[in-house]
Amino acid sequence: MFLKDKKILFFSAQAFGYQNEIRAQMERLGAHVDYFDERPANTFIVKALIRINRNLLSGYVDRYHAKIIGSTKDCRYDYVFFIKGESISAANLKKIKELHPEATMIIYHWDSIANNGNALRILPVFDRAFSFDKPDCEKLGIRFLPLFYLKDYEHIADEKAGYEYDLLFVGTVHSDRYALLRQVLTQVERSGKRCFFYMFFQSRILYYKMKLQNKNLRGASIRDFRFTPLDKNSLLELYRKSRTVIDIQHPKQTGLTMRCIETVGAKRKLITTNPHIKEYDFYDENNILAVNRENPIVPTGFLESPYREISAEVYENYRIDHWLKTIFDS
Repeated sequence: MFLKDKKILFFSAQAFGYQNEIRAQMERLGAHVDYFDERPANTFIVKALIRINRNLLSGYVDRYHAKIIGSTKDCRYDYVFFIKGESISAANLKKIKELHPEATMIIYHWDSIANNGNALRILPVFDRAFSFDKPDCEKLGIRFLPLFYLKDYEHIADEKAGYEYDLLFVGTVHSDRYALLRQVLTQVERSGKRCFFYMFFQSRILYYKMKLQNKNLRGASIRDFRFTPLDKNSLLELYRKSRTVIDIQHPKQTGLTMRCIETVGAKRKLITTNPHIKEYDFYDENNILAVNRENPIVPTGFLESPYREISAEVYENYRIDHWLKTIFDS
């Protein structure tokens, strides 16, 4: 209970419910948590404008954060914890630091710095910084910390249910993901294997925008995609039914996605386009296939061979409680 009776001011944008899981785990570890969405709204327009350039909404965003700062100014915090920090200004962060001088300011980046135009502006305000991306850590002198899996995935690993699917994909559509998935799907189904792909867009507006701009989507049909994010229980059920998971990271990203780490907890095999996975302590060529992004080839034998257990200590290192201990107790 390394967070017992600790007060944490926690900011994170909504991210498929992971912000709630992090908060719940901090509370299970004894912390008292005040959570706020880092974005003032989660509409497609607000998220898009913040991603393009937060200055386009600076007045709106700053007023939102100022209201939070005012409502928490009389609280005493041990930690102020941000995930990503995509919208808050350096000035408002400094105000938080002035009002809570006894609090340790911490940020964790679960996206590459190249995908967050605000990251470098606010980094100097923090006392402690982490990233899932090794090159960003080496360049900026911050600490490397991969993502985590939830305990729910360990329960999947303990079950001995039969598989309905040989290959599973669940994720948002970006860059060349759709084209690569279609290539892999064609290969796998030709070999008589079964696939389940849940390809998600945040809105139909984004789908039509990307279809106009992204040549990889020119031949796509709207029927191929979903516009409602998969809930946690449905995702867990799909993991239970699936032998192998496929991951296609953003081309600008070298850090491992949540999907990669979740396969560790669930003890599922993984196909990924991220060659950096070979640098991680859980890499085993029997369990993980790193494919060429330009020409992804999936041997049938990989999908048929059983998962091979790795060290118990390695599994432990990627649990959410270990992730939090590294962040707060280091």
